[in-house]
Amino acid sequence: MTLTLVLAAATTGAFAFSMTLWLTGFGGISAEATGRLARLREAGANVPASRQAEPFSLRKRGGISLGGVNVVSANISQKWAVQLERAGLTLNPREYFILRLVIALSTGAIGVLLLPIPVLAAGVAIIGYMAVGFWLNIRIGSRRRKIESQVVEMLQMLASGLRAGFGLLQALEASAEQLPDPLAVELRRTLRDIAVGASVEQALTGLNERIGSADVDIVITAMLIQRSVGGNLAEILDNVAHTMRERERIRGEIRTLTSQQRLTGFVIGGIPIGLLIIFMMISPDFTGLLFTDSTGRMMLGAAGVMEVMGFLVIRKIVNIEV
Repeated sequence: MTLTLVLAAATTGAFAFSMTLWLTGFGGISAEATGRLARLREAGANVPASRQAEPFSLRKRGGISLGGVNVVSANISQKWAVQLERAGLTLNPREYFILRLVIALSTGAIGVLLLPIPVLAAGVAIIGYMAVGFWLNIRIGSRRRKIESQVVEMLQMLASGLRAGFGLLQALEASAEQLPDPLAVELRRTLRDIAVGASVEQALTGLNERIGSADVDIVITAMLIQRSVGGNLAEILDNVAHTMRERERIRGEIRTLTSQQRLTGFVIGGIPIGLLIIFMMISPDFTGLLFTDSTGRMMLGAAGVMEVMGFLVIRKIVNIEV
C-alpha cells in the first residue's frame, strides 16, 4: 500500500512538473531576443517580392493518418517536422508519433501492473507520451548550443575565404569540410539544397529554420540583407563575429556574478527534500502521515508544485538575457 501511494505521489508530482514547464514556455526564445531580431529584419523590409526567400525543405508536410483516420493535424505534423530537423533526427513525423504512442502504451501497461487505480495508470501513460517530447526538446537545446559554439569559427572561415577570393558558396563548402558536426552537417545540407535547385536565399532561410538559434538568425539575416543591398560581406561577418565574442564574454561574467544566486536556488529547493528524508529516517510514523492520510497527500502535492514553481522563478530571475 505504501509503495502504491509513493508511486501515486510521484506520478502526480511529475505531471505537475511537466505541466508547469509547458505553461511557462521552458526552452523558448525570449521576448528580448525576438524583438532584437525583428529590429534587424526591418533593414530588409523593402526587399522586392521577387527577392524574398521562402524556406526550402525536402521533407513532406501533411497530417498523420492511422488506418485511414487523420489523428494528427497538418500544423502539428509540420511543427514536429521542424523539431525533428532541429534535433538532427532522421525520423519523420509519422514515425515520431508512433514512437510516442508505443512509449505511452508501454508505460501505461507498467502502470496497470503496479497501480490498482486505472486513472493513475492513464496518468503514467500521459507522462510517458509527454516525456518523449521533453527528451526531444532537450536534444534540440543541446544541439543548438553545440552549433552556437561553432558559429564564430564559421564566420572567421567565411570571412577569410571571401578575402582570399572565394565566392560565398565556395567559402561555405570549405567551411563545411573543416568544421566538426553538427554545423558541418547543416552547411552540407544547405549546399545540397542549392545543388537541387533552391536559390541561395531559400537555402539560407531553410538553414535558419532548421537550426532555430537566435545567434544563427542574426548571421543569416545579415547575409540576406547584404545580398539585397550590397556591401562588404567579409567585413560584415567580422563585425558579427566580434559582437558574438563580446556577448559570450559578457555571458561568462554574468554566469560568474550569478553563480551564488543559482546555487542558492538549488540549496533552497533541496532543503525541504532533505528534511523530509531525514524525518522519515528519524520518525517514519510521523512522516508516514504525509503518504497515508488524504490531507497529508494534498499537502505533499501542494509542496511539490510550489517547489517546482519556486525553482523556475529563481531560474528566471538569474537567467539574464544578453
